[in-house]
Amino acid sequence: MVARLRMGLIGGGNIARAHARAHRALDLCDLVAVAETDRDRGRAFASEIGAAWHADWTNLVARRDIEAVTICLPHAYHAAAAIDAARAGKQILCEKPIATSLADADAMIDAARAAGVCLMIGHTHRFRKEHLVANDLLRSGCIGRIHYARDIILAGRETIAPPGWRSVTALNGGGVMMDNGIHAADRLLWWMGSEATWVTARLHHATEIVEDEDLGVALIGFASGASAILEESFAVPADRSRCDATFFGSEGLLRVTTWSGVGFARIGEPWREVPIPEEGLDGFEAEIAEFVAAIREGREPSVTGEDGRRALALIQAIYAAAQSGAPCDPRSLAETQRTSSHSREAAQRTV
Repeated sequence: MVARLRMGLIGGGNIARAHARAHRALDLCDLVAVAETDRDRGRAFASEIGAAWHADWTNLVARRDIEAVTICLPHAYHAAAAIDAARAGKQILCEKPIATSLADADAMIDAARAAGVCLMIGHTHRFRKEHLVANDLLRSGCIGRIHYARDIILAGRETIAPPGWRSVTALNGGGVMMDNGIHAADRLLWWMGSEATWVTARLHHATEIVEDEDLGVALIGFASGASAILEESFAVPADRSRCDATFFGSEGLLRVTTWSGVGFARIGEPWREVPIPEEGLDGFEAEIAEFVAAIREGREPSVTGEDGRRALALIQAIYAAAQSGAPCDPRSLAETQRTSSHSREAAQRTV
């Protein structure tokens, strides 16, 4: 029998709880400890999952009985926590985005490589069944060569009110593009199977939901010659929420609707709804299972630190293009104007 992985959770908010629920369903790991600066929340969460509580993540990563950590902190603190964990020899699953600056992303990747530990980025959209089915269909050439795609995530709201730390630019790393847009950036790069080579964009601040942009659109060019539109918004009514992508190919059209299904049609043929497997894991469970498998098999995870960096570079190129009014090549970004200046000590005071 393979020994169970002993895990620590860094963060005690909603995403950490989602990871804890997935761990309970999978039963592959033992959750040993939680690091959460809010004493009441941290102790309550740790008690719920039968784990020890620490106020400071440095105490958690110093524990010899912990082999791996999941980082579920505000985006600005991913790098500091991941670098501390890597230096302590812990395997790392870090929630998306990898970081809020390319410099921080590079530092995380370098630290993990130097320590010889796994660094996986939690782009959970890659693990949804309907997304995997869509990817397999696109790779099979079911609609021929992809020429154009449109990826839309509209996160509707009941009220015009800030969603906690995600509304704060210094913690989130931006507005809706860094929040939900990073999902679209990663899944578009994955689905298109090609790197982005240029971006033009427009961003808008329509409400007080977030400090930065709550509405944006980007036109993206790919090395394959294809192009895509990426649309993101927080500024829509709740019943107008939407999360889907449409691909236009040389031989047909394919649409994937998150949480729903996949359909496609070839030119001259009727529309076909594609069955989504009922069996198997989905979302956070599949993501965690892949992380554990990569560690046990001594291989790279399916979503690497470099993958996380590519998605971040695309989002940073969107910000740069919107600010300058000129196209931006994500590959040319040596550094971002949004470099995080938050220290680990500031993170411990703020989270």
